[in-house]
Amino acid sequence: MMNKNQTKTLICVLTAGLFFIPSVIFDLWFLIPIGAIFDWLPLPMGWMKGEEKTERKKNLIIIHAIITVIAYIFAIIWIFTLIWIYKFLFLEIWWAAVIIGVFLIGK
Repeated sequence: MMNKNQTKTLICVLTAGLFFIPSVIFDLWFLIPIGAIFDWLPLPMGWMKGEEKTERKKNLIIIHAIITVIAYIFAIIWIFTLIWIYKFLFLEIWWAAVIIGVFLIGK
């Protein structure tokens, strides 16, 4: 059973995806910062704080954070260069971070 904070986090990530996916498909780079606000909102709001921190969970959190940052690096490169491959790399890598994040919520 998910708690309220987990539900809020998933809603924010869902909203971010609703901005990211059209931005990549329709080449609308200016939607990336709007989606990023929703993607990162759970962090300052404290919705991502876990109950127990096992060593395995700490490692997954670090992996999730690294993959998310790498995705945003590709987004920034795309915004400044408008080279099409970077937008797809951003979306694919961001999606991998989402999958790891959902796995963390379930733990």
